[in-house]
Amino acid sequence: MRNKFIPLLLIGVMLLAAGCQTSSKPMEPAKKPEQTTDSTKYPAEVRNWLSNMKSYLVAGVVEEDGKTYLLVSGGEQRTGGHEVKITGVRDAGNQLTVNVKMTQPDGPATQVISYPHAVYVLDRELEDNKKVVFINSANNERIPQVIGDQPTDLFLDGSSNIKIVEMEMDKNEIDVEGIARVDNPTIHYRFTDGAGQTVSEGKVTAAATAPDWGSFELDDVKRPQGATHIEFYWVDTKDQSQRDKVRIAL
Repeated sequence: MRNKFIPLLLIGVMLLAAGCQTSSKPMEPAKKPEQTTDSTKYPAEVRNWLSNMKSYLVAGVVEEDGKTYLLVSGGEQRTGGHEVKITGVRDAGNQLTVNVKMTQPDGPATQVISYPHAVYVLDRELEDNKKVVFINSANNERIPQVIGDQPTDLFLDGSSNIKIVEMEMDKNEIDVEGIARVDNPTIHYRFTDGAGQTVSEGKVTAAATAPDWGSFELDDVKRPQGATHIEFYWVDTKDQSQRDKVRIAL
C-alpha cells in the first residue's frame, strides 16, 4: 500500500503544478486592451482630438468603428521624459473609472517641448448613459474632461478657452460647433458688420463649466443682413468683462 501511494502522490503533485501553470498563463496579446503613445495608427477623429487638446491636461472619450477610445492628454511640458499611462479601467454599474498615472522625468531631462498622452482602446462601444471618469492616481482627483460632443475635427479657430470646431453656412443659415472651458456656461455670440457694430446677438449654454470643457452648438441660426463676422465670448460675472473672444469672418 505504501509503495502504491507514493507514485499516486507524485502524479497528483505534478497535475496540480500543471494546473497552476495553466491558470497563470499571460493573456494573449490580441486580447489585451490596446494602449500606445503612437497615435498614427488610430482613426483621424482620434488623431484630431489629440492634436486639438495636446496643450491641456484633459481627457475624453471617442467612439469610432465599433471601438471606444479613452484619451488622456498630459498637456504641454517643458522637457522630455514625461509619461502618461492608463493603468486600469474598471466597469461598475453605470460608470467606467479610468485610472491614469502621470510620471515626471527622474533626473535631468532633454530641454524640449513635449506633449505626453495615452490612448486606451476598448473593442466595443459603451452603453447609453454610461459615465466615464478619469482619475489621477497621484492624488486620486478627477482629471478634467471634454463633456458632450468631442472635438474630432481640427479646430477652425479659437482663443485660450473657447474653440470653434466646425462652422457651416447654407442659404444664410449658420451651424457652429465648439467647446469652451469657462466659469460661466453661457456662451454669447453676436453678428457684426464691417465696422464692428453689432447687427444681432444671442447666446447658448455649454455642456459643462471649468475645469471641464463643455461642448456647445448653434443650429440653423439666420445670418442677418449686413453681417460680415460672428463673434463668440463669455461674460465674467465679477466685472461683466467679455472674455476669450473669437471672431470669424463669414
